[in-house]
Amino acid sequence: MLYTVAGTGFVALGLAIGWYGLRPLAVVPSLLRATVRDPSEVTEAGSFVACRGVANESSETLSAPFTGSRCLGFEFEVTERQPFGVGIPWFQAHLDDGVATRPFTLDSPDGTLTAVPSAKRFALDTESTTITVGAGETPPERIQRFVDVRDELEPVARWVRMIPGLGTRRYVERRIDPGEEYLVAGATERRQNEVVLAGDLVVTDRSPRGFAIARFRKALFPTVIALVFVGVGVGGIVL
Repeated sequence: MLYTVAGTGFVALGLAIGWYGLRPLAVVPSLLRATVRDPSEVTEAGSFVACRGVANESSETLSAPFTGSRCLGFEFEVTERQPFGVGIPWFQAHLDDGVATRPFTLDSPDGTLTAVPSAKRFALDTESTTITVGAGETPPERIQRFVDVRDELEPVARWVRMIPGLGTRRYVERRIDPGEEYLVAGATERRQNEVVLAGDLVVTDRSPRGFAIARFRKALFPTVIALVFVGVGVGGIVL
């Protein structure tokens, strides 16, 4: 009975990890099937399209949290090296994350298309900027100001600082920079007599194939862990 209960728990946890790991792959088949189009060619609402152009502001810009760069959208994550969890002996424990976005335009010599990413499920597949701060180091001024206003970011625990190599924090930032070329994919909608890309958009500085490979790599580790948990759980139930 005990093995069955424990096995069921392992299976449930494995399925949850698998869902988390595989969910970002849902858009990959649609993107690989789509033909990359110029912004001027997107004229129909209610379809999935992939469009490449130069991103430019259509209203206001944002200030990125760690670099202060002027941008059209950003995603950040803060992790800390700790001695437990998946990835023993050390792994990067999640401490905080967040996003912000504004509507922007994709421009080409032949036309313009407005993109309106959803802030609820906004994720960037772009090159990241990472600032690493050791447990005993003083963070750069901008990061220190960021930490001071985030309730989620407590100082590194004293017991963690006492262990060499632990307590190092990584501040990761990804951005949509004005004037840079991006591939944006998602559903088209008609808003105020204008066709726009809106909702849960893919925003990447890679090719469709490069985007797919990057997402598969990210999904590989949680998928393997999920299979291990499910295997152990099924073994417990069978026993």
